[in-house]
Amino acid sequence: MAGSTRIAPHRNRWLRILGVSFIMYVLSYIDRTNIAMATPAMRAELGISASVFGFATGMFFWGYIVLQIPAGRLASVWSAKWVIFCLLLVWSVVSFSTAYVRTENELIANRFILGIFEGGVLTCTIVLIRKWFTRPERARANTTFLISIPIAQVIANPISGLVLAHFNWQMMFIVEALPGILWAGVWAWAITEEPRDAKWLDPAEKARIVAALAAENAAVTPVQGHWIRTLWHPAVILLALYNFAALAAEWGVTFWLPTVLKETGLSITTVGFLAAIPPALGAVMMILVAISSDRLQERKWHMIVCTALSGICLLLAQLAGHGSTIGILIFLTLAVATFTGRFGPFWSLPTEVLPPAVAGVGIGLINGAGNLGGTVGPYFFGTVRDLTGSFTLALTIGGISLIIGSLIATPIRQRKN
Repeated sequence: MAGSTRIAPHRNRWLRILGVSFIMYVLSYIDRTNIAMATPAMRAELGISASVFGFATGMFFWGYIVLQIPAGRLASVWSAKWVIFCLLLVWSVVSFSTAYVRTENELIANRFILGIFEGGVLTCTIVLIRKWFTRPERARANTTFLISIPIAQVIANPISGLVLAHFNWQMMFIVEALPGILWAGVWAWAITEEPRDAKWLDPAEKARIVAALAAENAAVTPVQGHWIRTLWHPAVILLALYNFAALAAEWGVTFWLPTVLKETGLSITTVGFLAAIPPALGAVMMILVAISSDRLQERKWHMIVCTALSGICLLLAQLAGHGSTIGILIFLTLAVATFTGRFGPFWSLPTEVLPPAVAGVGIGLINGAGNLGGTVGPYFFGTVRDLTGSFTLALTIGGISLIIGSLIATPIRQRKN
């Protein structure tokens, strides 16, 4: 990677492929999570309870599941580039329309449809990265892309807080949806499906990458029979169960963190800036873990240790004391940071144990099952808040869920060099 940075930016695959994908996913993540900042204002204006609002936000993930396997299959055998292009355009329009919801049923429908068209984006991008980056660099490549997740929160929360402080939640959705429509044009111009088709890539580098990827593909044991048998691959099943347990906790924290901070008496502007701290530290953790994972060529235990530490931090968060903003923020920051650190090695695993032609299917199931956990987390946290008046029990269960996920992943067999 260091040597490639001397290449002109438009000819540098790390900047061109990952840079454009990075911004695309920042916009995606902003459009799916900015509702967390708007939650207090929307609930007050629309008269929606915490449990119903949690159910509505969870509907995003039911929609998210719909296109996971179809999009992954299309990305593997047709084109990851053009599948993502179509999804990018439609999800931006749907996010824009959130400004016009007026009832809880409209909100539920809006979040479900948004989930449908954001579903498949991560799966297709992981497939695209698999086509462009070799195994020794893949954790760093995945992390360069996936660091868009914490960066999106660092960017979005303060901006959303400022817009909400000076305008209203409707304007927030409008302002933050428009860039996606514009970026679709950049995506269509900049992204090439595979290195062999890239006229802008240096010929010597192209030959090296194509040869290295061909050697990798030849070393992977093919899946016998129809591609749908990938769904029963042991690693796919274990990673899907792990991701479900992990994301149930992670999405519960992500969607309700601004509300937790707001209920301590802080202004919405202050909440916006404080809510940016956990993902900022998470971005640093992602880089450190990815470097270690690529250096050691080890994925599984990097993922497991990060997840387990996140669970422990959530358990400690409920001991921070009622109304202790600093204590809660410290433990939630550590929980989010350690959980975010797992992304690079986690998303490298399925591309290293599955053949390229079926990797998209496996990734689709893993991502879909994980985000099914996203339907549970926000609803569970909201229901606990309604029943108990606090998030203490929810944080405890979330921590246990992360630790269970870590245990589920331990039998996975990682291929040796």
